[in-house]
Amino acid sequence: MLKTRVITAIVALIIFLAVFLFGNSHFMRLFFALLVGISTYEISAMIFPRIYTLFSARNEGVPPTFLQPMIIVMSCLLFAGSAYTQRYGVSVMMLGLLGSLLFGIFIAPEIDLSFGAGAGILVCLVYGAFPWLAIWELYKLAPDSRYIFLMCTIVWCGDTGAYFAGKTFGKHKLAPRMSPNKTWEGSIGGIIASIVGASVFKSFYAEQMVDWPIVIICAVLGGALGQLGDLAESTFKRFSGVKDSGKIFPGHGGFLDRVDGLLFAAPAIWFILYQFGI
Repeated sequence: MLKTRVITAIVALIIFLAVFLFGNSHFMRLFFALLVGISTYEISAMIFPRIYTLFSARNEGVPPTFLQPMIIVMSCLLFAGSAYTQRYGVSVMMLGLLGSLLFGIFIAPEIDLSFGAGAGILVCLVYGAFPWLAIWELYKLAPDSRYIFLMCTIVWCGDTGAYFAGKTFGKHKLAPRMSPNKTWEGSIGGIIASIVGASVFKSFYAEQMVDWPIVIICAVLGGALGQLGDLAESTFKRFSGVKDSGKIFPGHGGFLDRVDGLLFAAPAIWFILYQFGI
């Protein structure tokens, strides 16, 4: 198992670096659309069987076969319409969300299920598409994807620091309802590790990046929200009764298991850079 995890991690890292360092703009558009589709696929596959079990009077737990492909298509269109047509981006978002809500309401044969399906579709679209809009904006900020790598450094250093700090010093539970193993000590250690990682990254780029105070703010808020993203996905998995979001990465679980922190850290980091840094 450990060998599989290591091999998977190395291959994924090589692909990640190659794509973000050498991918051209046309390829990156398709690549981001693929990531949106995978994210939406995994979150919809997790929550909709549970929604249909809870809200359907027949207790079937089997969504219609067309539902998941439709959600994936809507998510990709919502992302593409917002990312590539900036002039009409807000209108695309509003129409997309309202339209998806109506779609969820009218496809369900029961009133309670209409509410559950509508809410579930909104969760899938918000969680599956919106964070990638922020990551797309981070990608466009610099030609060498440096702010994508800054975000990854903040989140991944935070994950590592939180794990070791929690194992060594953890005593006080952070959110036992969502994730019983996480502690306040681990969380604080994770944020410190995010600051250290971001500082090293900033030192490497020196004057080619935003000023030090902005980097530190990104590290603190990005690190904290990355941890909250982990807790949010743990909540989805507990609701759905699954251990992993999927099986796309051998030995590691699903795609969302690997990027859950990034999905919440990205909007915060992009907002800080957009407002104060660049």
